[in-house]
Amino acid sequence: MLMDILAGLVCGLAMGTVSLGAGILILFTGRDLYERLSRRLPQGISPTIIMLATLFAVPPLWGVFGAIAGLLYNIATESAPGSGLGSYNSVFTLAILILAALAMLPAMALLLLKRRKWGALLIVMNIAFAAIFGWLLPLLANWR
Repeated sequence: MLMDILAGLVCGLAMGTVSLGAGILILFTGRDLYERLSRRLPQGISPTIIMLATLFAVPPLWGVFGAIAGLLYNIATESAPGSGLGSYNSVFTLAILILAALAMLPAMALLLLKRRKWGALLIVMNIAFAAIFGWLLPLLANWR
């Protein structure tokens, strides 16, 4: 059980790194980043503080999500063992793929309706989510 949670934590931190990279790419594509942030934030809150808080909060939050996913993987392994879909547990991987597909629907709508590059970046993040949690987590959890 501890190995599953640790594998989930590692996968969560990897996904946190991916989401930080995507967030930085989205934020820094605009030239007037500081002005846009200062217009949207309440008076007296510096955009620098918000960016630093995001930088320090995103990876640990993904790590907590990963630890919970590792615990769910442990439960899925005990209740429905069986490999498939290139994973050690096909039920868990299928659940992650369904979750990623549901999360991809808004990204597809954003990409098709608005023609923004954020939609493509969100699709890449969803694919990374499915790969990291659907296949890497079971691989790391069973690596003994």
